[in-house]
Amino acid sequence: MSRKINISNNNPKFDIEENKYQKEFISFLENKICEFPNYFYQTVCVQDLQDSIEGENRITEQFHRFLTTKERSYTYTLISQEDIYHFVIENQTSGKGHRTYDIAIILGYDNYNKGKILVIEAKRLPTPGKDREKEYLLGNYGGIERFKKGVHGQDVESGTAIILGYIQQETDEIWYNKINDWIDGEITKSSNPSLKWDNEDKLICDGIFQKDKVKKYLSSHSRIHPLSKLRINHYWIDLSKK
Repeated sequence: MSRKINISNNNPKFDIEENKYQKEFISFLENKICEFPNYFYQTVCVQDLQDSIEGENRITEQFHRFLTTKERSYTYTLISQEDIYHFVIENQTSGKGHRTYDIAIILGYDNYNKGKILVIEAKRLPTPGKDREKEYLLGNYGGIERFKKGVHGQDVESGTAIILGYIQQETDEIWYNKINDWIDGEITKSSNPSLKWDNEDKLICDGIFQKDKVKKYLSSHSRIHPLSKLRINHYWIDLSKK
């Protein structure tokens, strides 16, 4: 974003209810995300996507390019032309076996930045590969588990994060039921003794957000001490067909 954001050196902590910069970027994302399936199919041969983390990374690299392209011409509502800060969209999908977040939204200023205000993790639904069925939720590369453990988002003060779900088989309703069933199983007996799961971890549908080919869900998660509770916005993008 070339537009400037005016904040003082005594900038308060990024707060999910009060911080306009985070709200502005989420508003931009929700305004444009339904255009991604068409963009994706025009730039990627889906049949060539690998059944591995590299295939997932290729989708996310395209999503990063999509965000960057759309953001250049987007008109924000809370941010004026006179402001002095800007958004930096950082992609982290290059390389193999990475354990970093997939995309970070950074509040920048000329030669330095004020830090990340949002972290975006991405998962394919279903996750290709052996023994990776529950990776949206659990495991070494598990999307939600990584946030609960503080592997992702530990240095972001906003109290919110985003997970993208690339639906390539079945429907959002099927995945909604599957993931919440997996969470029920973790509530009964956690597969990781250091993590506690409860009903707040379960996904609920956002009844306000209505977009073609995109569904939004919300969840809230306790994290390992001393990290505070985290809210996750889940955006599931239908990439099952052109």
